Amino acid sequence: MFKPLLIALLSATLTACVPDTGPTPPPVETTLTKEAKYFVGPWVQVLLGGNGSGFELAADGSAKAIDDPQTIYSSWRFADGKLYLTTAETVGNAIKTTETGHRVEIIDETSFRMFTQGSDWPRVYHYNSADVKPQ
Repeated sequence: MFKPLLIALLSATLTACVPDTGPTPPPVETTLTKEAKYFVGPWVQVLLGGNGSGFELAADGSAKAIDDPQTIYSSWRFADGKLYLTTAETVGNAIKTTETGHRVEIIDETSFRMFTQGSDWPRVYHYNSADVKPQ
């Protein structure tokens, strides 16, 4: 009597350990508008002394800082004439994200002005082809 019960329990336990072999879902595609495609790539604000810092915006919506160890960008999007950058910071055991929208004015195909909130003076960013990695 105990033997059939033991076999049934072991079978149920082993069956529960089998990984789900269902099909994996397709990756989420990010469709960029024509205006948003302009911003894909590395952008740097040139500072006095020739050094600069900025961000690299990827087509998948991810973002990362360039030569700015204090800032951690996680994502970006463009909507209604504003470039929204999301920064992340660790607070205790949690990660806090903050999205900030910046009004932008395109100067030409390699430069744009970005107005930070509360400021009338723009920061000028230039496309930095030196940071473009061959694919």
